Amino acid sequence: MKKLINIRLPAILACALTAGVFLGYRFALNDISLFCVIAVVPVTAVILIFCAVYLKNGYKLLFPFLTALFIALGAINCYMRICAFTESDITDGGFYNISATVSDKGESAAGEYLILKNAYADGVRLDGKIIVRLSGNYGDFCDVGYKISFSSPVYKNDAFQYGKLYYLAQDNVKYTCRVNGGITSKHGRSFFGGIRSALRGALYDNLDKDTAAIAYAMLTGCTQDIDESSMSAFRYGGIAHIFAVSGLHIGIVYAVTAYLAKKLKLNKYAAAVLCISTAFFYSGVCGFAVSSVRAAVMCASATLTRLIHKKYDGLNSLSLAVLVLLLVYPLSLFSVGFKLSVCAAGGIILLSKNLARAMKKLPDKLRAPLAVSLAAQVSTAPVMLSSFGYLSIAGIFLNPVFIPLFSVIYVLMLVSAIFCAVLPFAAPYVLPYAALPLEVIVSFLLNAGFEKALLSGFGAGAFTAIYFVGLLALSDKINIRPFKRFVAAGIISGLLVTYALVGTFAPFVGYKIIVSAHYGGGEVLIKSRGENVLILTDAINNAHARSTVNGYSATELAAVIILCGESSADGINSIGLNCRDAYVYYQNPNVQPYDKITVHYEKTFEVGGAVYEFESGNALTVKLGGIKVGICSYGAVADYCNILISDNYTDKTVCEIQSAFNERNIGRNVYDCGDIKFYVNNGKIKKAGL
Repeated sequence: MKKLINIRLPAILACALTAGVFLGYRFALNDISLFCVIAVVPVTAVILIFCAVYLKNGYKLLFPFLTALFIALGAINCYMRICAFTESDITDGGFYNISATVSDKGESAAGEYLILKNAYADGVRLDGKIIVRLSGNYGDFCDVGYKISFSSPVYKNDAFQYGKLYYLAQDNVKYTCRVNGGITSKHGRSFFGGIRSALRGALYDNLDKDTAAIAYAMLTGCTQDIDESSMSAFRYGGIAHIFAVSGLHIGIVYAVTAYLAKKLKLNKYAAAVLCISTAFFYSGVCGFAVSSVRAAVMCASATLTRLIHKKYDGLNSLSLAVLVLLLVYPLSLFSVGFKLSVCAAGGIILLSKNLARAMKKLPDKLRAPLAVSLAAQVSTAPVMLSSFGYLSIAGIFLNPVFIPLFSVIYVLMLVSAIFCAVLPFAAPYVLPYAALPLEVIVSFLLNAGFEKALLSGFGAGAFTAIYFVGLLALSDKINIRPFKRFVAAGIISGLLVTYALVGTFAPFVGYKIIVSAHYGGGEVLIKSRGENVLILTDAINNAHARSTVNGYSATELAAVIILCGESSADGINSIGLNCRDAYVYYQNPNVQPYDKITVHYEKTFEVGGAVYEFESGNALTVKLGGIKVGICSYGAVADYCNILISDNYTDKTVCEIQSAFNERNIGRNVYDCGDIKFYVNNGKIKKAGL
């Protein structure tokens, strides 16, 4: 009789380490001492060792012993990394003379930036990297590997922002500078950085900016330069993963290297060293991104397994990659790239075989890629929902076609870019033609309208754990009968539909107020039984606004109220919200039309049973559920409010409860706590989570 499950020690340890890292994160987030975990470790070890020596079958205690050890190891490692990030030898906001080496350079929506390593502030070595935001005239030209110096205020980055780990903490970027000029530089070299700069130069000098940005991202994983509309088109099509250098990219490089090794008739050991070295070398060119390291480790594992004539086990290989990554970079657990990469690889390993069997009536050439695509889409669904607020249905059908096509384009662009970086004089004659297939695909995605095929309106939330347990039951690693798998699939589908319906249509009495924020602005979402209203208090952040309404099941909006200038009404369509009515400050109306948006100029109006009144272009009061709420982008409202939600501290308004988007002087603010929720009914206010 087959075992229900074949236990794999690497998988158990990977899960234990992951749980430990998350535990350490929660301890640090809630400012809880890690002493209780550290104290338990030696006591547990002594007890388990004693039992293993003096009891029969004591070796069976090896699993719980190692599990406890790796949980503690993950917790301590993560906690100490976060503590180290919060420590600093400089004064926050102090003016310093900085000297450092440029480790990365790029461009985001906010402009050009530099990442600096080996930094000194007034001669004192800084433990951590610096991100430098540049103005148009920042000083001497500099590139990756250059030694630079400048004088500027230096600000310490907080480990936790908006209730979660700051994304730059994953790369130990502890400080931020804003430089308007005065940078002096000396030429320097960086091995991997120099290769990236050469590839970047070849692409950007010979292609239009948008095509060059997409090609560079496809080769190196750096997506900062890609236009938002282009990036959204790839996401809506469900194929944005081509920019995450992982199994597809590393696998192609590995396969080409293995083919060359075979043609050169290298012995198996020399070929193995060459293939593994090439995989990690390419990972280095991509900045050792977690997805590329994961793929490189799995390639190395497969190679070494073949060398010792053992059967390759994909799940063990993935578990080994997770162990390596989390031991070296524990904070990578909280990056979207890590979660998508691991979930996609795990889904393919666990589900693709059973899905292929279920599609046995399809042709073989279609069945395998469709099964792989569906397995990856299904396994990454909770990550997509929690990170972006939607799922791409189109991706299930596009991936089987586009992935083989992109593989060919990727090889073509990689060979062409390397060739042109080595021989720049050939670039104008090679790269524009090599990039033509990529331009055709980009044009297709931009005009296909795949945003209409998104599944959105609910977040991952508490459903995630149940979802992944169900997927495990559907995998070929659990030995259960097909009927039971069918029942498991039905239960998962039922839970998913129930979760979505409850989140979207669950009846509740009164109003729910959600206060959310992003860097530089915020939103207030007001949900009632019948209608949802979104209030924007600063320049629209498309991704954050879309994530907010999707995560709180509010894609159907009765109105959008703008406290950040009427010009923002033009951006409502680009957010992807299903809304046709926008309300702006009633004075100085703009006669320009807005595409598909009706702009209302009224001082007082009613939506969803609540009465709204503009006090200025930056301040609004809302009467709902027997209370009064004041909402300000800055400044204050004139009269007493039960709840005051503002973008900055003010004592001009008397209120019962004050909350803030970004101002930390107020006790309950989004920057420190994450999204804040209030439930209002019959004059009573309940603060969720308190």
